[in-house]
Amino acid sequence: MRRFWPLLLFVIIFVIAWLANHQEIKQQSANTPQRIISLAPSITETLFALDLADNIVAVTDYCDYPPAALSLPKVGGFVDANLEAIIALRPGLVIVLAQQQTTIAQLKQLNIATLVVRNTTLAEIKQAMIQIGQATGKTEQALSLLAEMDNVITNIEKKLQGLDRPNMLVSIGHSLNNNQLNTIYIAGQHDFYNDLIVLAGGHNVYQDQNLKVPSLSLEGVIQLNPQIIIDIFPDADDHDDDLENIMQKWQALPYIDAVDNKRVYIVEASYATIPGPRIVLLLNQFARFIHPEVNWDELPS
Repeated sequence: MRRFWPLLLFVIIFVIAWLANHQEIKQQSANTPQRIISLAPSITETLFALDLADNIVAVTDYCDYPPAALSLPKVGGFVDANLEAIIALRPGLVIVLAQQQTTIAQLKQLNIATLVVRNTTLAEIKQAMIQIGQATGKTEQALSLLAEMDNVITNIEKKLQGLDRPNMLVSIGHSLNNNQLNTIYIAGQHDFYNDLIVLAGGHNVYQDQNLKVPSLSLEGVIQLNPQIIIDIFPDADDHDDDLENIMQKWQALPYIDAVDNKRVYIVEASYATIPGPRIVLLLNQFARFIHPEVNWDELPS
């Protein structure tokens, strides 16, 4: 009998470990809201990335990624959430952005469990993923997702060590006057685009700290004279602009180094305007535009 004690001890330890793990899984499942409503595209993308597709019962009218989100019930837009539809769906958790103040107040009045997250900066995007993971029993998956993102960032930073940082401007919208670019809304010092500029090896030519969403006249752009201009557009289905025409308008601007050196770039992609898990795709594009001299096909050691 004595010779079987080591085996018996191993079996006991295995059973205890299995029971503890099984109990943890049951507890995690019990704590996961079974009916989740997302009120922003970035939140929807995060939920899918955390393998919570089966728990999502509704999204906004503008949630179209991943494609599976298109088939989910819709509960309005960013500022006009349909409260009756939300109540009818009996959500265990509604996840909203901090900017949706009116909706947040209404949900709290109705005693609907609400998680508020922020996504203005890269740090807030990461924190939102952790918060959503913690609130849905997917902390481990959220940490894994962040590790993947940080790995991409680290690889890009290694590639850019010691390189110059050209002055650049990121346009996130503009108006037309007499069929010419007029007011241009740009990335300031307080948004995730500025974070991407820095990580991608550039220098934001706009340094004023006062405005969250600065706007410039053509004269203002000429005065700043960026070496690189990146113009951001959502996916083709979400805008009516003729990008060839927009590029011609940029190229018609005088006295700007980016124009003279043909370093005006247009990014048209769904992830370009959604501060969620795919933000590293935009970072990758920024880095390639800013430093085309780098061999981006060769991973750093």
